[in-house]
Amino acid sequence: MGDIGKFTARLVYEAFTPAFVKDAYIALAESHTLVSTAESESLDALQKESQKQKISMEFQAHQARVAQELAIAERITSSNEVEIEEYYEGAGKGQAGVMANADGGSIGVSGEGRRVTKRVVRFGGFNKPLTSEAEE
Repeated sequence: MGDIGKFTARLVYEAFTPAFVKDAYIALAESHTLVSTAESESLDALQKESQKQKISMEFQAHQARVAQELAIAERITSSNEVEIEEYYEGAGKGQAGVMANADGGSIGVSGEGRRVTKRVVRFGGFNKPLTSEAEE
């Protein structure tokens, strides 16, 4: 790719990539560097770095979910038509038991789970920009 292509790609990336996506790329690059450094040290250092990475990734996943919800909220305010259909449910239950008597014994395990997840968000068109009465 020539210099113009690289410049254009960088310009498009900077203009259209959300900040949280850029932050994720930066975090991944830093993560790789930190893990490589920890690999050259002891196993204890690698385990500590792994734990730090796990906490950091959980935090970034939470930030991404918040950013996604904010982006949806912004799009809702600028849409002509909005259709949202959400279903969430998650449940799980398990049991294990052991029974012994003079005639023998038994071991039992049972489990139950339900999971319903559906999320559909559709937007149609764009509203005109909101103006205040003072501008009119």
